[in-house]
Amino acid sequence: SIAAAHSGHMGLPLGAAEIGASLYGSQMTYNAKDPQWMNRDRFILSAGHGSMFLYSWLNLAGFDLPMEEVKNFRQHHSMTPGHPEFPNSEHNTPGIECTTGPLGQGV
Repeated sequence: SIAAAHSGHMGLPLGAAEIGASLYGSQMTYNAKDPQWMNRDRFILSAGHGSMFLYSWLNLAGFDLPMEEVKNFRQHHSMTPGHPEFPNSEHNTPGIECTTGPLGQGV
């Protein structure tokens, strides 16, 4: 968690919770059991510093991101790095569509 990591931003995850409920609850088309499904909607969190928002919703939406990994937020070799990272040799978090990071990156 953000508190356990002593790092991270709580504003975006808390302030945008209702947006996540709408997107992952009824607006987006996705298959949590098949995260690479071709016809899925893609969610890109440009403000990567608010990544706990994305990790929380991936967990709640049924993606293979266990609560234990969410609790390991920003820990070395966890599935929940400080900024979302496209699956690579170190991180393989289902539902992450691209690497995002500093403010102003992306559209």
